[in-house]
Amino acid sequence: MSRKTVIIVIGLVVLAAGGALVFYFYKTQKNNSVTPSGNDDFIQSMVQAPAVEGNIVNSGIAGRVVLLGGGSYEYEASLEIFKSNNLSTPFISVRTHSDGTFQVPLRPGSYILKPMDPDGPIAPVRNSHPFTVGDSQWLQVKIEYK
Repeated sequence: MSRKTVIIVIGLVVLAAGGALVFYFYKTQKNNSVTPSGNDDFIQSMVQAPAVEGNIVNSGIAGRVVLLGGGSYEYEASLEIFKSNNLSTPFISVRTHSDGTFQVPLRPGSYILKPMDPDGPIAPVRNSHPFTVGDSQWLQVKIEYK
């Protein structure tokens, strides 16, 4: 194998390991302690991930978007995440899966999540959700639309 091929294979293995960690902590967050925040329970829980070496982002935000009104239903939506010191340009924009779930690896820091307001009668309950990601920390969140 050439050196370039070896580097590509190592990079893919590192990405796969990071993805496996994200999936593991996203699926097991309900077994960890819950840290509620605010009146609408935006932050459902916090999970401390194990320490990793290298340049792997081992922290972030994961959650679901729900549609309220006669019960909670999952809702597909677009979300923008801004760094708290730069509200003029989104740091990242994501679209949830069709079941309303999403996960975004983020380095430790302060961010603001803004649910996009789609055309029509459905709108987010809150226009923005500030949050802080700690080192090796995953936040499990819920975003409500009505």
